[in-house]
Order: sequence, then C-alpha cells, then structure tokens
Amino acid sequence: MKTKNVSKRQFIILTLVIVTVCMFISCNGQNLDETVQQAYELRMNGQADSAKVLLEQVIAEDSNNAAAWFELARTKQHIGLGNPRELVSVMEEVQQFSQNAVDNEPSNVIYQYYKANVDFFSLYMAMRNEDFSKEFKKASESYRSVLDLKPDYHEAKLALIELHSMISPEMGGNPSIAETYVQELEAVDVVFGAKAREIIMPEDADYVEFWKAIAEKQMNNAEVYEALGKTYLYTENIEEAIKAFKKAISLNAMKNILHIDLGKFYMMQAMQNRALLDSIAPLIEKEFEIYLKSQPEPIIPLKAYITGQLAMIKLRTGDEEAGNKLKEEAKMLDPNYSKAFGAPNQILFDPPDVISRVLTFFFRPF
Repeated sequence: MKTKNVSKRQFIILTLVIVTVCMFISCNGQNLDETVQQAYELRMNGQADSAKVLLEQVIAEDSNNAAAWFELARTKQHIGLGNPRELVSVMEEVQQFSQNAVDNEPSNVIYQYYKANVDFFSLYMAMRNEDFSKEFKKASESYRSVLDLKPDYHEAKLALIELHSMISPEMGGNPSIAETYVQELEAVDVVFGAKAREIIMPEDADYVEFWKAIAEKQMNNAEVYEALGKTYLYTENIEEAIKAFKKAISLNAMKNILHIDLGKFYMMQAMQNRALLDSIAPLIEKEFEIYLKSQPEPIIPLKAYITGQLAMIKLRTGDEEAGNKLKEEAKMLDPNYSKAFGAPNQILFDPPDVISRVLTFFFRPF
C-alpha cells in the first residue's frame, strides 16, 4: 500500500509539473518547429488540407513563427495549383505569408529565396497589368536580398539575369545589369557561367554548339547534359535530346524528372496540332510512365500530378473509362494535385530547413 501511495503521489506531482509547464509554454505549441515538420510531411503525403489546418493553429498561437508562415505559404500555393481558376487570388495570400516569414526571420535565406520565387511568379501573372513595374521592382529587390544574405546563391543571380535581359528597359529591365551578373558567374563557375551566358545570347546563336563545347570540357556534369538536351528540344531534334537526357540521368539519378520534360515536349506538339494527339499520345504516356516507375521514386505530389496528366490524355483521346480511373487515382494520391500544364515547382517540396537549389526559368517551357 505504501509503495502504491508513493507511486500515486509521484504521478500527481509529475502531472502538476507538466500542467504548470504547459501554462507557460503551451502544450499545443511546445514544439512548433516539429509541428511545422509534421505539417510538411502531411502535405508530402497528399494531405495538404490537414497541413493547412495544423499550420493555422500554430500561427494562431504564435504569429511570429517564421517557419510556420513559410510552410503555410507553400501549402497554400500547393493547394492553389489544384484549382488554377483561384490561383491568382491564392497567390496574393501566398505572397503575404512568404513576406511574413521573411519579416519574422529576415536572416533566413531559405525564406527569402522562396519569397523571391513567389514575387517572380506574381510578376509573371502581372505581365499585362498596369502594376507590372511595381511587381518587377519587388521581384528584383527580392532576389537582390537573397544575394545580400548569400552572395554565392547562383540560382538567384540567374533569375536576375533573366529578369533584366528578358524584360524591356521600358518595363524595368536593364541589359547592362544582366551582363554584369553574367560576367560575375563566368568568373566563378563554368557551368553557371554558361547558363548565364545562354540567357542573354541572341536568338540566332547556335545554342547546340555552345553547349556541346561546354560538354567537351565538363564531360561528367549532369547539368550540362540537361542543358544540351533542352537545347536539342528547342530545335526539335528529339533523338539527340533523348541521348543527352539519358547521359544526364546516368550521371545523376535525380535527373529522372527530365522524362517529364520529354512528355511535355510531345504534349506541346499535340497542342500545336490537335490532329496529332492520337499518334503522339503513346509517346507522352511512355515518358510519364517511365518517370513514375523510375528511381529514386517520385514524391507523391509529382506522382499525383503525372497521373492527372495521364488521365487528361486518356480523356482527350476518347478513353473515358481509363481517364476517369486515372483521375481518381490522382485524387487518392493528392486531392490537391496540380492541374497546371507545367510541373509544380520543386521549391514547394524541398524540406523546410533545406536551401533550395531549384532554378525555374519563367520565360521557357523547359
């Protein structure tokens, strides 16, 4: 009896200690960073809506939690891609949430780079709006802020090169700024320098020969063969593009995502000539199915996206039964799978504590 009484007393004391601690740090939010990680994992497993609810609870308890704002912004963008008609209005929230993350942790380059990408995306959507100059300034300043935090963040510099070279001076672009950044990258990294130079090369330049020359010096660099393969795609030399992509994948298995680019290339051909869809559909399906079966195994959001794309192809070629079945499979994987033509940006899926090396060219299809 005495032993039982002591045990009960110890249990009561322990309970009182826990309750007292909870009063000060709140049990619901005692591990906010762990909760953010949990929300990320939920989203990566096709439960973005649940992740959103969890993150909103965290922010309601601590509105200064930068990690929660960052992950909520990505979650909202993820959900928005599942309903493109509402994406414009959703992106206004995403832009604000990403700003909140930066405001609460201004030294975090992960949050700043994501915000810059969001601002660039918003700029892209505002191409015909009267606020374009304002959005251009916001996007360019965001990328410069990334470089202030991490001067060797080459992806941010490439984005600035694209901005200043592709946008006319009347709308905010500045070719001389682009050239300066190109020369800076050429001075420190051969491959990034080549990517930078390619952006500002004239349209009639021989891009294939340019990248072939780089490949001769960088024979074991997957990034080079990816760039060469995409250059072949632009010239519609699909056989050489496939060879280059295979080389890239052999050097870096993560380049298996290039099968999506090949599938998209075939889809663009069908979009330009609807009469070709029936004959091209098998080529599209082949590349997408190779990707789904490849290693490393695709993440669930991309599995769902590709499955949805396969469903669309089946439906448009008249196979409603197969199309509807694939559509349901996509929803089972991720109810908010992206309905956009282009694959969702990988920056949405990088772990929340990892510096993203994603580079998305907004003025190119691949």
